[in-house]
Amino acid sequence: MANDILIPGKKEMDGGTETTAVFFKGQWLRLETVRIGQINSLHPDVPHAQIRNLDDNSIVCTCMHGFWLQHAFVWKDWFYVFGTDYYGIWMIRSFDLYGWSQPQLVFNSENSTEIHYQNNSIVWNGEYFVMAVDLLGGPYSFTICFARSNDLIEWHYIPGAIYRPHMYTSCPNLKYDDGWYYLFHCRGIDKWCFETFVSRSRDLLVWEDSPMNPILSPDMTEILPPAKKDDEKIYRVCNYSDLFVYERDNKTIGYFHVGTQTAGPIGYLQRAEYDGPIRSFYQALYPQ
Repeated sequence: MANDILIPGKKEMDGGTETTAVFFKGQWLRLETVRIGQINSLHPDVPHAQIRNLDDNSIVCTCMHGFWLQHAFVWKDWFYVFGTDYYGIWMIRSFDLYGWSQPQLVFNSENSTEIHYQNNSIVWNGEYFVMAVDLLGGPYSFTICFARSNDLIEWHYIPGAIYRPHMYTSCPNLKYDDGWYYLFHCRGIDKWCFETFVSRSRDLLVWEDSPMNPILSPDMTEILPPAKKDDEKIYRVCNYSDLFVYERDNKTIGYFHVGTQTAGPIGYLQRAEYDGPIRSFYQALYPQ
């Protein structure tokens, strides 16, 4: 049973999965991964990302067409989007959300077709950028590893920085605050239950689980409606994943995916809140 620190709230979007909320040039924006066939997609035949204004709920633009599992990062007046073709991590960027650079491959394993790159998340630690990336294939089976970069373009693995390789861990959301890395992630309890956990580390090598874990746990009595009217299968919720947390107006806001882990765009994005700033939220997860 999950604790009562991060309280689930209203449903945000049908089909929603990976999201990133950022403040960019005076606006709160949310980048949303859109899968093939997702409800209300502007481009239903191709995976892409869309950027939503969180104040009026309007779609500002779409981008990163043909890529999956996108993540947004703002740095020095540039809006970066990172996504995957499953063989590497690609990046585009924009100064105004209208003109975008061409996709650029920024991280892979020397073109290895064995390792599949999945979700990613990026932070600045005051010295360099750190990426958490979910890997599958070769020696990895839904395993979160870490890389570093000085320019957001050239990334290299951090030796030994592999999170709990004996576990199913995925969907990383990496945060950095006051010398601590906080890794929010999906952990597979068994093949029918996927919960959200958090761990922290000073060095990306030694990790400490929160005593409040799991911080989100699925309501497995909930039945999801099918994405198509003629689909007669029963889809039962077993997954709360892809949590992204950020601070706005002195509150910690989270978005997470409610779904099945197996049924494509079936499911939805849900909001959660902690009544306090994000540093207070971290302290609540690791009480003295």
